[in-house]
Amino acid sequence: MKNDINEKISLDRRRFLQATSASTVTAMLAGCSGSPSGDGTGTNNGTTESDGSDGSDGSSTSDDELSVIWPGGVNNINPLGWLAIPDYDAARMMYEPLTSVDGEGQAIGHVAKSWETSEDGASYTWTIQEGITWHDGEPLTAEDVAFTFRSIKEYDWPYLGSLSSVIADPDQITVEDEYTVTTPLTQPYAALPLVLADLGLVIPKHIWSEFDNPTEASNTEDPIGSGPFVFENREQDQFINFSVDDEYWGEVPDYDSVRIEIIASTDSQVLTMKEGSGDMLRLQPGQYVEEIESANNLEVVEGGSTYVTYLGINTNREPLSDEALRKAMAYAVDRDTVAELVNAGYATPGYSPVPPGLEFYHNSETSSYAHNQEQARSILSENGYEQQGNSRVMPSGDPLELVLSIQNTGNWPRIAEVLSRQLGEVGISVEVNSMESNSHTQKVSVEQDYDLTLNTWRVWFDPDPFLSPVFEEEGTLNTSQYHNEQFDELMRQQRRATDPEKRQEYLYDAQEILVDELPWVVLYYPQLLHGIRSSAWESTNPIPRYGMQSPYGHEPGSGPMVQLDPK
Repeated sequence: MKNDINEKISLDRRRFLQATSASTVTAMLAGCSGSPSGDGTGTNNGTTESDGSDGSDGSSTSDDELSVIWPGGVNNINPLGWLAIPDYDAARMMYEPLTSVDGEGQAIGHVAKSWETSEDGASYTWTIQEGITWHDGEPLTAEDVAFTFRSIKEYDWPYLGSLSSVIADPDQITVEDEYTVTTPLTQPYAALPLVLADLGLVIPKHIWSEFDNPTEASNTEDPIGSGPFVFENREQDQFINFSVDDEYWGEVPDYDSVRIEIIASTDSQVLTMKEGSGDMLRLQPGQYVEEIESANNLEVVEGGSTYVTYLGINTNREPLSDEALRKAMAYAVDRDTVAELVNAGYATPGYSPVPPGLEFYHNSETSSYAHNQEQARSILSENGYEQQGNSRVMPSGDPLELVLSIQNTGNWPRIAEVLSRQLGEVGISVEVNSMESNSHTQKVSVEQDYDLTLNTWRVWFDPDPFLSPVFEEEGTLNTSQYHNEQFDELMRQQRRATDPEKRQEYLYDAQEILVDELPWVVLYYPQLLHGIRSSAWESTNPIPRYGMQSPYGHEPGSGPMVQLDPK
């Protein structure tokens, strides 16, 4: 079956990590979970005539410069071995994915203009876009794509374990001709094109084949990619400068350069925007959104969110192994109040772990637990959790007392306070245990020594690499210690499904099981927001998951950052 460049492909991925050490799990959680960060993009119209090489701040004299405001610096621009979100975002400025996504988050072509799938779904043949060149002038061909797949398979990368596990042996990857490559798989893998839209950044063989061990290369000195932006210079934890590649094969931006400003303080980020020195900033819902909205020169742009904030439950610990208690908790939580109080209305209450930003896969018709204290009290009483004064006892007669372990940063203490009060109103006593982030990761993710926890996930383009490690029995991130054989079987079936509609059906059923059995009590989906300097820029066209912070998406050779136009 053939998937052309404009066809929508619904695909998935297995795990984004194989079983790894605790340190790798900690790093992965730091990059993909936790509250949404405040990184973003912007423009600097300063007048300092320096490129940064003389030790100055490197501000540009050009009015056609897009300055990108990020909260943290970049330490690794290895396109396959990045460690944190800023590293990954920097790599995507220069390195292009084999595939991309449209406005609904479905797979489309990019470096690969089309692909064919074998009848059994266990082999892909990719046709590479002609005319792409690396920033050093060398052509990008099927040899580079084959080398990328082989490198993913041959080496251990922080986030590519799941992808590596389904790629066949490197010697089976075949370059058919200059612009065609075939990649056999170890099993049918319907997810592959969407997986590659996130993780399939193509690397140049003529450069990376010179490394004895490419996993050890930080690639921060002179990275050579093929994307619309060319690396110029950087100062650690201060800035990164890019120029626009006028010879880019796709849509060339209507501005000259990009400057990434590293600004750790949220106050300073917003001030930079309001003063007119920044053009785009990723906003955390509830933080400074009204300030951006009220400024005459700024506006807030909403994208398809793939964030999900949830109350995590250790289902392997008494009394939380009791599904009835989990259901009572789900009814006791007032999601609307939590979303409004913490996110200033920039969040959507929900029930499924798959966020609505994954439009094709999100099951909006799962069972729901609309706030109902009487229903919660009834469930508790009917299942032996008797009321004694202001609290309850378990069927064993012991007090019903739970501990909510949280990070002592951001909005978590505030959310925990609200949830503790709401659960207490139906007789469930909750003590909040607040700790620093590393201790929280160790306790919850590594030791799994907790009752309840709070967290936020930013889900990939496809739900499988999230659902699989988090909820399957053998999942490397199954901190809820949840197990349901029917759910696991549905996940196996959706990975093998080559029909998008059938795969959607499997994933809908899998979500229904999770919502019914509640290893998580989903609270809300924070919106993906960017502050834009509307007085200077137009043509804002965000994509799911990345919003405005992506050079790729919507159509091959283009993307939200590329499509921005100076006024």
